[in-house]
Amino acid sequence: MTRSRHVQALAVAVAALGLWAWGAGTARAIQPTLVEIKKEKDGTLTYVFKITIDDSVVVQGGKDAPNPDFFTIYNVAGLVAGSNQQPDGWTFSTADEGVTPFRGGKAMINPVDTKDIPNVTWSYAGKEPLKGPKEVAGFSVRTKVENTVTGEYGVQVTRLKAGTLNPKDDRESKEARIDAVTTPEVKAK
Repeated sequence: MTRSRHVQALAVAVAALGLWAWGAGTARAIQPTLVEIKKEKDGTLTYVFKITIDDSVVVQGGKDAPNPDFFTIYNVAGLVAGSNQQPDGWTFSTADEGVTPFRGGKAMINPVDTKDIPNVTWSYAGKEPLKGPKEVAGFSVRTKVENTVTGEYGVQVTRLKAGTLNPKDDRESKEARIDAVTTPEVKAK
């Protein structure tokens, strides 16, 4: 084999390895996924989500900080108030800004969070931690917006192993992640 063929073979191998690594992606902790958009009789649309919890984390319930663990989908345009559904053990909230994972008064992630467009948050309120790998279905909201875009979500979860060698409290086992999810399109003003 000539030197140029060795270089070509190496280039192909490196490209294949890169595609494999890109396709494998990163662990998502909690990854919400849009499962379905249902058109309702009143003209609104129900966006149905499921979440996948990976095997490197648990989802903790509770009332006091730093619990409960949660996920927020940012910028849900046209949200219909009171339309939320969630599985048992989960609570729902909405806010124009946040909910974003914080530690020590500082945001742990920096999502694009458009003022005056509601964000939707589901927080785990169950007594027993949810251990991955696991899928949980049954999260939904209605909106007046049919077109979709790639939006963002943020999560707070509990790592199985603390991020420091000598964790001082539960906050040191918390982790925040941000990634993409399909959301209703936000129209430019």
